[in-house]
Amino acid sequence: MQSRYVHYYQLLAWLSVFSVITGSIHFTRGLAHQEIYFAITLIFGTGLYSYVSRYGFKRFFNTANIFYQVIYFIVQSMLGASFGTSLMVLCILLFIYFGSVPPIPEGMHWFAIKTMFWGNWYNMFGASLFWSVVYLLLTKVRQLYAIKEALASSQLEVLSQQLNPHFLFNTLNNIRASILEEPHKARDSLAQLSDMLRYSLEQHQSAKVRLEKELEILQEYIALCKIQYEDRLRFESEVSDEAQCALIPKMLLQLCVENAIKHGVARLVDGGVISLKITIEQANALHIHVSNPLPKVNENISTQSNAGIGIKNIRRRLALLYPKNSVVSPSLSLSYDNGFATVSIVLPLEQFEEKK
Repeated sequence: MQSRYVHYYQLLAWLSVFSVITGSIHFTRGLAHQEIYFAITLIFGTGLYSYVSRYGFKRFFNTANIFYQVIYFIVQSMLGASFGTSLMVLCILLFIYFGSVPPIPEGMHWFAIKTMFWGNWYNMFGASLFWSVVYLLLTKVRQLYAIKEALASSQLEVLSQQLNPHFLFNTLNNIRASILEEPHKARDSLAQLSDMLRYSLEQHQSAKVRLEKELEILQEYIALCKIQYEDRLRFESEVSDEAQCALIPKMLLQLCVENAIKHGVARLVDGGVISLKITIEQANALHIHVSNPLPKVNENISTQSNAGIGIKNIRRRLALLYPKNSVVSPSLSLSYDNGFATVSIVLPLEQFEEKK
């Protein structure tokens, strides 16, 4: 239940109570038109008080212990029932005073007032307490949902900002070693590293970015890695033009390439080529393929490698970013063929739209 609709649901609930009360009287003994006014006064008074009590709850008890919240609503339901019933009794007495309804017999005033009060108080207390319980349950559900969203957002933020500490350490060491021999190259490398760090730490931007921007950061990442691997690391990409404006999870490509370097190129004496291919299939799915050579000892590697941290992080991010009811279900698969490992990712196609 969305908070902006609570007032309408509350109005509908009290109208239902009004219909039950008037309907039951009508079908048992008949309903006089004056009794409609009494019922309206009773429902209006109790409903108005319950509305005020919701405001008090949000103002003072929204973050209180559940025990105090329950006690609050029980007490408020009692007070609300008393307020509404008292208004109804006062309305009846006014009708009697102006002669609109027959007077109460002599000596029966106090008995009649108690009977009218308590006979309706229990009904109003039950209705008010029931609605309060429903409201409290819905409030807790909304709070749990908000906590879940906040947790998912924080998890996503942590995952999207993860840079391999070994990569940072090695890059800084490589830049330090080249400062005296190749100062221009060292300056360029520092600028590239600065761009990567700034990109990974940006919190105000969306968790998804344009593929074009992601490819720029990926090229800087590969350039930094080449300081260490030199000619052993070669990279080639094939990206369709229509995919350039597609949205993908931030740093997704960097994680894939990092995984390819760690488990492939870094373990080969002569290094190898990391291939990236991105296409749009069936007009609604973005296909990403990253392949890398494997050492011979790993050619018959089992699917247990799917448990690698890089692959795990990608899977968790896809689960957080894409709802299960997407037209195209996001997926990640890892395959091995002829000494090559290929990570294949399928994402729902989302195009970047420039804000006006």
